[in-house]
Amino acid sequence: MYQRLSTVTRIFISFLLLLSSTVLADGVWKVSKDKQHFYLAGSVHMLSAQDYPLPPEYLLALQQSDSLVLETDLEQLSSPSGIQQMISLNSYPSGENLLQHLSAPLAKQLADYCRQHKIPLEQITRFKPAFAAIMLTTTQLQAQGANAPGVDAFLQDEAKKSGKKIAGLETMQQHLDVITELNNSGAETLINSTMDDLKDSSEDFDAMRKAWRSGNLEQLDHLYLHDLKNYPAIYQTLIVKRNNTWLKQLVAEPKTKPFFVVVGALHLAGDQGLIEQLTQQGYQITPLKDKL
Repeated sequence: MYQRLSTVTRIFISFLLLLSSTVLADGVWKVSKDKQHFYLAGSVHMLSAQDYPLPPEYLLALQQSDSLVLETDLEQLSSPSGIQQMISLNSYPSGENLLQHLSAPLAKQLADYCRQHKIPLEQITRFKPAFAAIMLTTTQLQAQGANAPGVDAFLQDEAKKSGKKIAGLETMQQHLDVITELNNSGAETLINSTMDDLKDSSEDFDAMRKAWRSGNLEQLDHLYLHDLKNYPAIYQTLIVKRNNTWLKQLVAEPKTKPFFVVVGALHLAGDQGLIEQLTQQGYQITPLKDKL
């Protein structure tokens, strides 16, 4: 039995473009109601080279869609202005750093970890806790082979090659606001949780990739959302509120042409997930792999 990532660290892995949305691959669904339909899939924001090629239903869904809809505009988020805004929002003002917000033992633990892994401490501590934790987790996953584009970035490139329209369910600012809210939840808790879980992250990453390939929503709910619900405020902010907002957009207008929605897979699982909520709205959910 592997050690599971803590709620906070799993959030980082699944949330940000730099990392995340988490663990599902054979999960591409055709979402139908009356004579209209669209496609819905879960994304992992960091993959290894061995995870490619993607299962064929991903490219099939893209091929049969008029447009690709992601969580946010990845090009804007990764543009020079987007990166500058992200860094500005997550940097401490001059004379302040992350170590000043940590207890002495945890500050020493963080410094020791950075020294052991040859990470310049000042590159981490200039940032607020959520972004610092994202950087630490990303660096660790990259060291374990997660150096390939994520599902969403890969599909965005394929959509551009095909001349398809690309849209986001939320603006870049809305995307960044989630990290800001995490920054406000407490440096000690965020960094302590991250440091504990980085010790066992190699097995965790392998387990994530296996879950990604299995496409098991129940497993995703059990391994990730069950613990996340122990933090109601974070669960509401990261999952429930965003799901509810996205759902309104997905069901608001008739689907004159099919489109392909790709979001972090945590947003698909659970009783508040998009799959369950779309089912309650009367949509038929059919695994696309059954059509191959």
